Amino acid sequence: MAKKQVNKKIIKKKPSKIKKLAGDLEQCKSEFIKLKEKNIRLLAEFDNYKRRVLENQNKLIKYEGMNLVKSLLSVVDDIDRTIKLKELQNNKVLFNGINMIKDKLEKTLKEQGIEVYESLGKEFDTKYHEALMTKRSKKQSNVIIEEFEKGYKYYDRVIRHAKVVVSK
Repeated sequence: MAKKQVNKKIIKKKPSKIKKLAGDLEQCKSEFIKLKEKNIRLLAEFDNYKRRVLENQNKLIKYEGMNLVKSLLSVVDDIDRTIKLKELQNNKVLFNGINMIKDKLEKTLKEQGIEVYESLGKEFDTKYHEALMTKRSKKQSNVIIEEFEKGYKYYDRVIRHAKVVVSK
């Protein structure tokens, strides 16, 4: 009981100090809440940063061979043009050999995520096609009627737009 009496005496003697201490306590509580909220925001920002970095790394890994692929597409085009030569089509052995090489190359490209997309007869779309010219046609307007170069996708990205002629 003696302690309670001493505390009451201190309280009675120094009320201004107690009010100051109570104010300081409230200020500390307020600062603590602010710092806690700031910490939570920083943790969320850091989690978002880690997620973005991981996504960027995955994209870099996924598309790391794109420059090599782009350079190989001209080789595929040359093989396609070669196969269309009438002189080559007359020589069945050579024609079949080049066709086998082309098939292997296309299979390998497909295994690596590179695919040709069809354009003929489809509606012109700037996401996939590059119009070289327009021609009058009996077909509906804005439809692809000729294809000069095939278009290619590397996974979900277009790496080369198809070069086409569009009807008007």
